[in-house]
Amino acid sequence: MRSAPSSLSNRRESRRHRRELEHLRKAIRRLRIRQKDLLSPESQQEAEAFEKNVASYLAAPESTGTTAPLLLDQGEKLAARLFPPKRWAGLRENVEIFLVAIAAALAIRAYFLQPFKIPTDSMKPTLYGIQTVARVEPPPAAPIRLFHLLLFGRQYHYLRLAHDASLTDLVPGKFLVEYTDLLFDDGEKQRVWVPAPALVYKVGLRPGLFFRAGEPVFNFMTVAGDQVLVNKAVYNFHPPRRGEVFVFRTAGIEGIESTLRDHGMEGSLFYIKRCVGVPGDRLRIDPPFLRINGSTTPPNAAMARVEAARNGYHGYVILPGQQYLLSPEEEVVVPKDGYWAMGDNSPDSQDSRFWGPVPRNDLVGTGLFVYWPFSPRWGWIH
Repeated sequence: MRSAPSSLSNRRESRRHRRELEHLRKAIRRLRIRQKDLLSPESQQEAEAFEKNVASYLAAPESTGTTAPLLLDQGEKLAARLFPPKRWAGLRENVEIFLVAIAAALAIRAYFLQPFKIPTDSMKPTLYGIQTVARVEPPPAAPIRLFHLLLFGRQYHYLRLAHDASLTDLVPGKFLVEYTDLLFDDGEKQRVWVPAPALVYKVGLRPGLFFRAGEPVFNFMTVAGDQVLVNKAVYNFHPPRRGEVFVFRTAGIEGIESTLRDHGMEGSLFYIKRCVGVPGDRLRIDPPFLRINGSTTPPNAAMARVEAARNGYHGYVILPGQQYLLSPEEEVVVPKDGYWAMGDNSPDSQDSRFWGPVPRNDLVGTGLFVYWPFSPRWGWIH
């Protein structure tokens, strides 16, 4: 007598059982191999026997569906007995994943990609530093401020007094980030999470200013400087090329280091500029042009944008106090293992005009990508 064909639901159930058995067999095998030194010979043999039984069941196309639940139950009990979960196993696994992620991030930062924050406007409008924008309207509601901060790097700063007072002092401090305590003549102190130099030089606050009740002490918005990823591996394969935006250390550049020492600062900083000259190049500034090896044609589109002196660019200029290229007649030859760095915002850039070429050993990498904030400059750096 022929047996009735299996129903669709029975076939689905059988396939599900077979998948679960295969996963369970592989899991027990991995645990057996990983804990080989901890298991007794009898436990090893018991686990191997279960694996063989499951393999035999799965190899037989006509295996009955009633056997699978029994094998699943046997395997789960076997796993619980031979490989009991350790205390805090979940927490330990999460900690291990976290540590591996940190190690991977540090390795990427050390050898491949490093984040870098644009501090000034020397590369504007290609890259922006921190911007300060005066406002008239009060700040928007808290949810909107949070949205603007996360996406666009905007922070709103607003302070007004409930009574008349004069500002007597600005006291800087730091708790994770810089802040400033504003002291008034009536003894009131207001702490604002803005560095004192920004309040003095960009907002115009100074001791002696008088404010009436309800009048804003300040009302402005700061926009974070562009955050870029720097390709640290690229110079292992080729030297800098004209037109690249590159990052370098200031160690060994005496014109920068001496200025830092004069301000009581030790150690090296990171600068970001555009490489406009490579070893052997003859350079001359004929505003708004940078003549390279006597050519009147810009070597690439990026430097052509600067020389065009449009859309926020001002061309290459000669500034008071620079040490090189003091006139259109003066020429500089870039030395071997040196690179000439200039900012795209030439009228507001301290660069090789002031302190000479960048040594090859100081190079960090090329500016690759603006990853935050989300602005018209977000994306690849050109």
